[in-house]
Amino acid sequence: MELRFSLYAYQNPYASEAADAYTNTLIKEFELWNQRAAQNSAPIKALYFGGGTPTALEPHNIKKILDAVRTNLPLAEDCEITFEGRLHGLTDEKLSACVEGGVNRLSIGVQTFNADIRKEMQRLDSPEYIIRRLEKISAIDNLVVVIDLLFGFPGQKGKVWTDDLKIASELPIDGVDCYQLNVFEKSPLNTRIKSGLFDPAATLAEAADMYAESVEHFSSHPNWHRLTNTHWARTPLERNLYNRLAKGPSDCLPFGCGAGGKLFGYSWMQERKLAKWSEMVEKGLKPVFVMMKPQEHWHLMRTLASSVESGPFNLKEIGDNFSVDIEKPLKPVMDQWIKAGLLEKSGDIYSPTVAGQFWYVTMAQLATEALTMTIAKEDSFKADPI
Repeated sequence: MELRFSLYAYQNPYASEAADAYTNTLIKEFELWNQRAAQNSAPIKALYFGGGTPTALEPHNIKKILDAVRTNLPLAEDCEITFEGRLHGLTDEKLSACVEGGVNRLSIGVQTFNADIRKEMQRLDSPEYIIRRLEKISAIDNLVVVIDLLFGFPGQKGKVWTDDLKIASELPIDGVDCYQLNVFEKSPLNTRIKSGLFDPAATLAEAADMYAESVEHFSSHPNWHRLTNTHWARTPLERNLYNRLAKGPSDCLPFGCGAGGKLFGYSWMQERKLAKWSEMVEKGLKPVFVMMKPQEHWHLMRTLASSVESGPFNLKEIGDNFSVDIEKPLKPVMDQWIKAGLLEKSGDIYSPTVAGQFWYVTMAQLATEALTMTIAKEDSFKADPI
């Protein structure tokens, strides 16, 4: 069994005393499952510190947490250990604490290099500072550095997005993610857009064009190769292991306030209120807030979804691995996607086009829904024979 570990620092106002308390409680949660089979039955392949901003922690807290991780978790020898954060406030002391503690991958939320958009989004660091800092951090031995770029910001279309891609591809970093901006209804950004303070974000068609430009840019660049629909690598050191495992049926052990994970098909969210999370851990309880039991055939469905999301995919091969024919029930869906220009087929292999890569999340959801409906119908016939 492959295990993944995720730690999410929940978003609360930062204070040094609160960070110390959070660190101590988090370590107690590690110790709570120390002797559990779920935590010790297999080496952990990927460990991810993310959600919120773990780089806000002080060096002594980072060191303390990483020491506790190695004491309480059976990490694989080649475990990918990712620390997520932002450059603002990421001091050399914090970097040293990460690297000395075993972190071998740093994921930095850049979003955009454009000075005007960064100012509007209340990003404090200048593009020049970001570039200099990334160049310095990338020179650290045995540390993989990846960044994310978002497309769809107000005012980002055209040359602005082209410049973002050019700057990212010329940096000495190891990987880059290109994500579409989500503007949530109750977000401050949406409030500013509706009030007329900001231009509208990119339309769906404009976002699709921006995504296509990112694919064309990195595909034509000699130093970059593709790992997933949205993720590109410049060096062989970048594996993007956690994110790739997260899309599949692998188990994920969550620790920390507001964390989410899954085990044997059961998925759950941990307590989102900091005080309640702390209270439950102190009582020796795993701080589960809500849990969902697995749907029937969950392993097959998750495998199918992750295959469609990552593409290209082979339905015959997936079906053979589960001793079930999924080609026949999914053929109408696949034929429709080919006709719509979302897929191309060669032999048993379905390859998403650029348009299909843009719609990969929706396509994965629709594929699993179609197969679930077919299986449900077959089960009903078995239950009520004529």
